[in-house]
Amino acid sequence: MTALAAPMAIRRPKRSVVVRAGDARDDDLFARQLLALLAELGVETTYAGRNESAGSIASVAVEAHADTIELCLGRGMGVKLLRDLLRELVELGRRDVSIVVHRMD
Repeated sequence: MTALAAPMAIRRPKRSVVVRAGDARDDDLFARQLLALLAELGVETTYAGRNESAGSIASVAVEAHADTIELCLGRGMGVKLLRDLLRELVELGRRDVSIVVHRMD
């Protein structure tokens, strides 16, 4: 007899920071649509605008008591920023913050 795996819990964020990084056409429009969608779902959002500094993004997330960072990535951004952001969050004691990546290119 095979044991069934327990269903995964879906964690719904209560607070989220939306940030843009890199170059992409209509990236501000994408971010604003994401903000509206999150608000419809009842997620409290903070819009950090364009920011490519992992330290700054992590600080905004800590200050906002965010559960999630919605990272809208354009051209030229990727693995290095994610790695640095994870490192910064750990250093600030917030390894519990989820990062959701949205590619815009």
